[in-house]
This record gives sequence, structure tokens and C-alpha cells, in this order.
Amino acid sequence: MKKTKILVTGGSGFIGHHLISELLKNNFYVKSLDKIKDNSINDKNYKFYKGNLFDVNLLRKILKNCDLVIHLAAYLGVEKTDKNILNCLDNNILATRNLLRICNENKIKKFIFASSSEVYGDQKKFPLFENFETQNKTIYGISKIVGEKYIKGFFQKYKLDYNIIRFFNVYGPGQNNNFVISKYIQRIKKNKPLEVYGNGTQIRSFCYIEDAISGVMNIIYRGKKNTTYNIGNDKEPISILKLTKLIKSICKKKIIVKKVDFKHSDRKKEREIFKRIPSIEKISKDTGYSPRISLIDGILKIINDRKLIKKSMLKKYLGIGTLQFGLNYGVANKTGKISNGEIKKIKNILLKNNINTIDTAHAYGDSEKRIGKFDFSNFEIITKLPVKEPKNLSKNWVVRCVRDSLIKLNVKKIYCMHVHNTKQLLKNNGKIIYEGLLQAKKEGLINKIGVSIYTIEELNKIITKFNIDLALIPFNIFDQRTLKNNYLEKLKNKKIEIHARSIFLQGLLVMSRNSIPNKFNIYDGYFSRWNKLIKKHKINKYSACLNYVLSNKNIDKAIVGIDNSSHLKSLVMSLDYFNIPIENVDASKEIKLINPSKW
Repeated sequence: MKKTKILVTGGSGFIGHHLISELLKNNFYVKSLDKIKDNSINDKNYKFYKGNLFDVNLLRKILKNCDLVIHLAAYLGVEKTDKNILNCLDNNILATRNLLRICNENKIKKFIFASSSEVYGDQKKFPLFENFETQNKTIYGISKIVGEKYIKGFFQKYKLDYNIIRFFNVYGPGQNNNFVISKYIQRIKKNKPLEVYGNGTQIRSFCYIEDAISGVMNIIYRGKKNTTYNIGNDKEPISILKLTKLIKSICKKKIIVKKVDFKHSDRKKEREIFKRIPSIEKISKDTGYSPRISLIDGILKIINDRKLIKKSMLKKYLGIGTLQFGLNYGVANKTGKISNGEIKKIKNILLKNNINTIDTAHAYGDSEKRIGKFDFSNFEIITKLPVKEPKNLSKNWVVRCVRDSLIKLNVKKIYCMHVHNTKQLLKNNGKIIYEGLLQAKKEGLINKIGVSIYTIEELNKIITKFNIDLALIPFNIFDQRTLKNNYLEKLKNKKIEIHARSIFLQGLLVMSRNSIPNKFNIYDGYFSRWNKLIKKHKINKYSACLNYVLSNKNIDKAIVGIDNSSHLKSLVMSLDYFNIPIENVDASKEIKLINPSKW
């Protein structure tokens, strides 16, 4: 199948970097044009070109055989654009016109233009709909308004199909520290006060980068032609002053907030836009777009240092495994399959503590049906394809399995669909399964493609051969394989979300010495040293196992199987940062101990 070829201008920028990573995961061929190379992207389907939008010969070369152009390149920044008006106008207007002209010459099928919420200026009604009149409030806003007009003009005269995207306050890891949230986190790490301009009543609606990129992908797949869309998060509009208070509530450090007069800031008061709240009604209706990352979760992702946050925030990294919703499982399980009453209690505890990740599988008995029965539709639900596929494997079978899970779970979209076993992907017809999951992603049935990993060898083969979104890996105090081989960092560099399982090693790590089955007697030295470690640090085994995993900055979620609601309560109450030397309990070489499938 021929890959769609996309040119991203400004591909080394904050949004461009994240967008290109996602495009590659979705099996596109991507070209990037920028003045600076982004060395973090390395993929056979990616090519970088150094240059600018005024180089006509370079543009003609790059645009040859392209299907889509996503124009992100821009001259931006409040102080920068206000002090360099001609540079702003030239780079955001004349360069855009030049690009459009060469696109038309090369018969490009579609053009996506990154505009800004600044085009709305100061409005009196909120939220801001796409059909509101634009206002010439700032020089940057003016440049984007004219850019939009050029897009529409080229459609009018040359029938160049387009989408205009108006981004609202996108933020996330890796963003320039000139932007408020990144700037605040950087100042906290340097023990500097958080500065608020004026009285801090400016209202913003912050959209985490992953949600913003999801919006762009939705427009590529399902957006209506020749339409303007807002991309943002309308759920949590907040004043800048309240933003500082929210950050203070997250961090352990004592934080000082300092109000600064506009005349001592990087902007004049008369150019400030005091309220921005998007309507995302149109993009949601047309494409199914729904931002999912809360402001607190987004801030935690930027801080990315568990030592800096309050222990009450660690529960945000917790996810619940539901194998015992559907089966009687686990060497330490004494209560059997969880009852209906207990599922209700568990759900209430999760809601109360803002824990929103549920992990299940087709193979977990009737777990999917029970989750659907008790309405976990507001949670991020992860499930897995069936363990066995049919003889006549096809992409349609994969999509049917996804739809079947959607019905059982009683949800419209699944956060992540895992391939249950890496062998399914690594055998000859594994590409069919992967393409089926890509199709489900394209149709908006799933957000992410994941794989459940058992060995380092499997993990290495998977990430070499496929662009996955999420890896479910074994990670516990005995099992340090991913640490020793630096794989956690490798996954992060590839923008792969990491979920840890087997945190308690199927309950083995929390059992008393006398309760451990005799077949594990040959590993008595590890259990003995483990018990001494627990005694030395005066912590119970459950807390030590869980907090050790949660304290690792690369682990996005710790997936924990629970016996009942009381078990869940005790886990939530025990959360704390926990960093201990664990070399003497490293059992990474003992595969028959650390891999339950070998039991």
C-alpha cells in the first residue's frame, strides 16, 4: 500500500516534533522543513530538509509527490513579534503565500494551516466559535488572520483544499520556557518566584500537546474539507493567578507568587488578550475529538520528577488491573473473583481519588462485560485482542474484535488496544494485525496501539519493527531488566507510553516466607534479602513494591491488580516517594522466577 506523503513545515518546533512522531506512528511518510534539525527523530519514513520557505527551488524539490502539507512554521512569541514587526509579517504572511504558490504548482491535494486563538482578539461572548469575527489585536494575530485569508483565496481561485486550525494555549514537555506553564515549572526547579502579570485575572484554556496532536490527526482522518477548527481543551478555563495556586497545590516546595506590572513584563497591557475559551463543538461533532488530559495531569507530565510532587499526587500514576473482575487468579489471592458489590465500591474509590485508568483483556473471563455493566465509560480503558486469531486473518477481524470490545465495555472509544502477546506481531502475519489496529485508530475506535511485553528480546524486536504507542512491561523490585538495559529511556525517546505490570510479581513479593510455594525455595536468598530490606526501611511490602515503581519518572502508570475495595484503599493510603538501593535483590537473570509464564 502506498504511503501518504506529508510535508510538515516548522517540523523541529514544539508542535511539529510531536506531530511528526505521531504521523510516523500512523504509517505516513513525513518530510520536515526547518532551519534547525530535530536529531531526536530517526525513522526510515522520515526525511529532514534544512532551509526556509523563501527558497523556491528547495520547496519545489520537497513538494514533489507530496499529498498533504501541514504548515506550522511561524515567527512567534509576544516580545519577539512585537519588537520585530517586519520579520513577523514577512515570515507569517509572505512565506505562507510563497508556500501556497509552490503547492499549487505541484498540485498538492490538501493544505493544513496552523493559525492561533489570537485571531479572535478580545471578544465579549464565550466560548469562542469559529464563525466569530476576527480582530486585529496583535501583530502576530494580524499575521495569522492574513495567512488564513490567503488559504481561503487559494481555495477560491485554485481549488486547493484546506483546513485551518486555531490552537488554544498548547503546552507540554519540551516547550520553550517563554510559555507560561513551562516557564513556571522551570522557575520552581530553580527556586524562583512565579511571576503573574497585572492582577493575574487573564483566563486561559490550556490544551496538553497530546490532545492537540490528537485533534490534528482527527482532522486529517475525518475533518470536513475547507473548514476552520478550534483545537483546545474547553473543560478547565483558569486564571493565571489560579494556575499558580494549582501548581502550588501539586509541588512539595514552598512557592512564592509575585505580581508584576505590565510595564516590567514582556508585553504591553494594551496588547494582552484577557480571556480565551474555545468552543470545540465543531471538531467534536465532525471528528469525535475529545481532549482527555486534565490540567493537573499535564502539569505532572511536565514536572516529571516524583521527588518534587506531594505524595497525594502519586495516585495519578496508578491504574487498576481487572483480571480478578473476570477470573479467580493470583498465587496470593485468597478471596477469589471480585463480587458485584465490591466492583461498585472500587469504582467509587477510583472516582474519589481521580484514578482513571482501567486495564482489562478479552482473555480475562467476563471482565469486559462487567466493566460495561458498571459503567466505566468516563475512565481510560485499556484492553487486549483475543489470544488466538483465526486461520484466515485479516484487518477486518482486528477491527471486528475492537468493535466487539467496545460493545462489551459499553464505551465509544478505547484508550489503548494491546496485542495480547508479542508473538502475534512477530510472526509472518503480524503486519496484518498491526494494520488492523492502525485502521481502528484511523476510524477513531482506539487512541493507542499497545503491546504486552514479557522479555527484553521481544521488546527490542517490537520497537524496531513497529511504531507502537504504549508498552505494558513487567517491572518490580526483583525484575530490573528494563533499567539495566536502559530501555525505559529508549521507549520515552520514541514517545512510547510505559505501563508497568507484575509490580507484586503476582503476589509473590508480598507473601510471608512461610506462604511462598516450595518450588521457589531455590530463590530463598533473594527473598531473605528482600525481607531484610523491608525491615531496614520500616515499610510494608505492598507499599515498598508499589512506591518503588511509582517513584520512577519514566513509568506513566503502575497497573495494580486488587483483591477487593479494602485492598485498593490501603494501596492509595500508602503512596509515597520511595527510592532505595536494590542491587542486592536484583533477580533479573532468574527468568524462571521473574516471568510468571515460566511458573
